[in-house]
Amino acid sequence: MSTLKVKELIDVLSSGEVKLFRNYLDSKPINSSEIMSKLFELLLTDASISKENIFRKLLGNEKYNDKKIRYLFSELTAHLEKFITLIEFEKDTEEFSLFKQKSLSIRSAHKAYSFAMQNSPVKSEKANATSYLNTFRSIEIANDFDSKHLSRLSQLNYSSLLNNLDLFYFTKKLQLQCELINLKNVLNKEHDVVLIDPICEYLKANRFLNSPLVEVYYNILITLNSTESDSETSFSKILVLTQEHQSILSIEDLKNIYQYEKNFCIRRINKGEDNYRHILFNLYKTILANKRIMNHEYFSQWEFKNIVTLGLRLKEGEWTKNFISKYINFLPPSERKNALTYNTAMLYYYSKSYKFVLKYLQEVEFTDLYYQLDSKSILLKVYFETDEQEALLHHIAAFKVFLSRNKNISSYQLTIYKNFIRYSLKIFRAGTNTGKLNILKKEIASSSNISDRNWLLERINEVL
Repeated sequence: MSTLKVKELIDVLSSGEVKLFRNYLDSKPINSSEIMSKLFELLLTDASISKENIFRKLLGNEKYNDKKIRYLFSELTAHLEKFITLIEFEKDTEEFSLFKQKSLSIRSAHKAYSFAMQNSPVKSEKANATSYLNTFRSIEIANDFDSKHLSRLSQLNYSSLLNNLDLFYFTKKLQLQCELINLKNVLNKEHDVVLIDPICEYLKANRFLNSPLVEVYYNILITLNSTESDSETSFSKILVLTQEHQSILSIEDLKNIYQYEKNFCIRRINKGEDNYRHILFNLYKTILANKRIMNHEYFSQWEFKNIVTLGLRLKEGEWTKNFISKYINFLPPSERKNALTYNTAMLYYYSKSYKFVLKYLQEVEFTDLYYQLDSKSILLKVYFETDEQEALLHHIAAFKVFLSRNKNISSYQLTIYKNFIRYSLKIFRAGTNTGKLNILKKEIASSSNISDRNWLLERINEVL
């Protein structure tokens, strides 16, 4: 196991980091053993080399001692872990600055400490939980320094200290509660955040501590946990707040907030409120136009799929085709082929080229539950629309078994897909019986929590 661990750590180093680690091992105060450098080179160049061969190359004719070689692996592992930690630590400019401030404060290096404080990247005007916490820590260091070196009568910055601690605490509480409610909806797991109700009452009474981020997450919580009218009001507030305060919100918070906005739209769409399709489509366009988000990291393949599906359902075929072509390279290289295959199948489905749909779906690797659910839904539609009765009935039976056996499907997902299957089968069996179809049309239009409601109604209207 030690061998596997040390090799894993070597494998995660970039080529530039390999060079830096060689320099690290050459530093005598850090590493006094020349064997460490040799061991590193052996493991770097030959992944399959045995422990016995390593021992012989390092220690010559000395009798093999497994305990000794394992000790060498452990020592190299410790060096690698320390090196990687230092690399990541230096990347976190705020964390590095805080430790520099604290170190200089402890040693009473007045000028260096003052300069570090003045040039600190920790800024109180940033609106995110981490910055609130880091500002609290910075002020705490300053208060400690001032209490030691200034008069006891000096004013310490307790007001800002407490304010930033409160902002961090309340923001994190709201974020966690929102995440846990969302987790319950998606994966059918339930947790509760302690004191969330009195916290919400306090924040509302105190105008959210003048923090746009706190106000946004408070309203997100309302959209997840309240009546429809309250939810709609809060959703509108979130849209306005997000637009007004984009410049001070972190990339991470912006992405999270947009995700909650999108999820809200999707829930409303699944309840039959089709106007939210256009709201969601415009949200995606806003995100795609935001260079801060799009330049931050790779695009999610599931987000890519959702945009394609939405564009096609809104009959924005040309826009969707251009989107696939333009943004396919925004996906991680390992996911591009699968995403292109699946979404090409979607293009063919909406252009009614059904034989190509089946061909492309057969080439899709089902790496995620949502790929599986969506692909099974598309296949059901294809068999229905091409009137392949035997294939349709067989597929519906298999789809039901999949839903009942997969424990990772939330109760919400289970409900909307079961309803979709149930009404698809009822429409199929009703045939051209207009009386039965009219009854089904009223049921589907008035029922909540049905996947692909519009498709079901379209199939009925084709006959009526």
